[in-house]
Amino acid sequence: MADYAADDAAPPAKSERAYVITDSDLLGHVRTERRQSIGFGEGDGGELTKRREKALLYYKGDVTKDLPDPPNRSKAVSTDVAEAIDTALPDLAEIFLSGEDIVTFTPDGAEDEDRARDETDFVQRVLFQQNPGFVIFTTAMKDALLSVTGLFHWWYEEEEATRALGVLPPEDAKLAPAVEAQFGSPEQLQVEEREDGSVAFSLPQLKGRICYRAIPPEDFTVGQDTVTLAEGTYCAFRERARVQALIERGLDAEEVRKLPAYTRPDETVTFARDEAGENNQGMGAATGDLRMVEIRNHYLRIDRDGDGDTELWKVVTDAAETVILDIEEADHVPFSALTPYMSAHRFYGESVADRLLEIMRIKTTLLRMLLDSGFFALNQRMEVGLEKANEYTIPDLIRNEPNVPVRTKTGDAVRPISAGGLNFDVFSALEFASVMGEQRTGIVRNAQGLNPDTLHDTAAGAMQLINAAQKRLRFIARVFAETGIKELCLGIHRTMRVNWSDQHAPIQAKFGKAWKTAQPHQWPEREDMEVHVGPVSKEHELAMLSKQMEIVQNVIELQGGTQGPYVTESNVHNLLTAWSRAAGQKAPELYWSDPQSTEMQQAMAKQQPKPDPDMAKAQAQIQADQARASADLQLQREKAAADLQLQREKAEASSAAAAAQAQRDHELRLAEHAADVQLRREQMAGELQLKREGMAAELAMKREMGMTPTTQGPQVGGEAG
Repeated sequence: MADYAADDAAPPAKSERAYVITDSDLLGHVRTERRQSIGFGEGDGGELTKRREKALLYYKGDVTKDLPDPPNRSKAVSTDVAEAIDTALPDLAEIFLSGEDIVTFTPDGAEDEDRARDETDFVQRVLFQQNPGFVIFTTAMKDALLSVTGLFHWWYEEEEATRALGVLPPEDAKLAPAVEAQFGSPEQLQVEEREDGSVAFSLPQLKGRICYRAIPPEDFTVGQDTVTLAEGTYCAFRERARVQALIERGLDAEEVRKLPAYTRPDETVTFARDEAGENNQGMGAATGDLRMVEIRNHYLRIDRDGDGDTELWKVVTDAAETVILDIEEADHVPFSALTPYMSAHRFYGESVADRLLEIMRIKTTLLRMLLDSGFFALNQRMEVGLEKANEYTIPDLIRNEPNVPVRTKTGDAVRPISAGGLNFDVFSALEFASVMGEQRTGIVRNAQGLNPDTLHDTAAGAMQLINAAQKRLRFIARVFAETGIKELCLGIHRTMRVNWSDQHAPIQAKFGKAWKTAQPHQWPEREDMEVHVGPVSKEHELAMLSKQMEIVQNVIELQGGTQGPYVTESNVHNLLTAWSRAAGQKAPELYWSDPQSTEMQQAMAKQQPKPDPDMAKAQAQIQADQARASADLQLQREKAAADLQLQREKAEASSAAAAAQAQRDHELRLAEHAADVQLRREQMAGELQLKREGMAAELAMKREMGMTPTTQGPQVGGEAG
């Protein structure tokens, strides 16, 4: 029950109520939340546990619970779950682990770009240099593909160290008090007087480290209303560790030694995960601090002090949740989850195994039918007529070997029993079931490094199949990126920023050719980041980059060099660097020099030839001549402008007289033209009249001679007749 601090006679208003939840009350809350949660097999009735157990067994090819092995029949199993997961996992690992950066923090402005780049580099260093990132990522992704969820867990570790300040030689040892006085906190200064009389000074410093790992999904549980871990009310993680490891971690030694030994698990998922009987004997034989015990780490959001704001509390208990081993306020949930196929508005989704269990059962049944049919064909059942058999007939019949006779009294003592055969094509049925599985999961059997011409009748059909598979895998990769991986990187960044202080030694690391130093507690809080999802196939990425290099080469030839406008030296350097990284080279700067670097600029300056003195003198003379010519040209321009202005003024003064004279000249020309036209008209009229009179006289003369135009034709014709 809650302990109320207000007066019992007058309960305070809700906004003024102040109460404190005791440790005992908090323990009751986490116990109730855990019982209702989903993950440990209680809140969901064990449904999730059954799914995980079946998926793990099917991955190992164990289908006996669903398809018992009948005696004297085929026990073959179609391992579709293992094949699909082992096909998808290398591609997913290459997508995230083959690129330069998994994530990039988004800067808040131009002035924040360098700092965001540095933070990205240091988080990347935590992921893959300070921790076995490849193993952790592939483990979490395999858990997600097989057991619904893959989980990351990160935490902070710290150790004490010292920073050497310097050494005073023996002859200057008397100056030690003056050196101590120079420090603002002399009580922190460590002074060591050595045997040779010298004095060494040092300061204590803390060294921090961020660790992370993939945790078994069956050991994690969430509240029923959880959709995202960052906003969920409750989650818990159970772990088994030796007593000495928990004491070293900082838990109370007396309480830890009271915990019961963890001997043999009751979880079926734990047994299903075993490959070599790891849990058959348990850890019951160990004694003392070597005993294995179980603890549970609960994360609960609750308003413990009654101020109206909920806080996140980490409560560490025993397996029975009866004892609190540790309790502290947390700033965030240090877990993130992956799932390949999300379910809307739910934390748990579907795994690849969930979608292939039925397909695996169908194909296993078909495969066994095919093999049994062949076995029955080679071992035909026989009917034996005993009255026609002798003492050798049955032994000879059982001895089913080539060239071994079956001895009988008569030739018809043994005859085969007709049995029903398979009246369908089993191979086609198996292929049909395989295609069903590929459509459900999006994971194609032959999508890795295949020759497209060998799959279908046309290469185009094969490429469509490959592209469809790559889209589904890239979608799964994008889901991983935007959920668990993004939360992992933000959580590591936040853990570094919150736990570092001025007392910590600065982090120093080399990235490329440059050394960088970081003080994470000076970083700003980051919420925006971009998660990189690379190509499904490295060969595909190399082919695309090689094609791009050909295009860039053509552009360089077109523009006549690397001075732009389309391609510059920096563009070429970036492309070569990307190609080297895609080819697997971790240090491309060893092969390609940055043309913008200071070293390259200095090298280029050294390669430039020294100027010739005579040439420099000639160039100076040319520049002087050009200056004089420019001055003369300017003077000529000014004189020409003055002359032009004078001419304009003269033209304006005489413009009126010129216009009048022009008008008179124009009118005179018009009059002369009109008189000329009239004269020509009169001449033409006289000539026309004269022609008419001549034609009339000629016509009259022809009539008098009897040669009219109408009679001339017939007269000629009559003479011809």
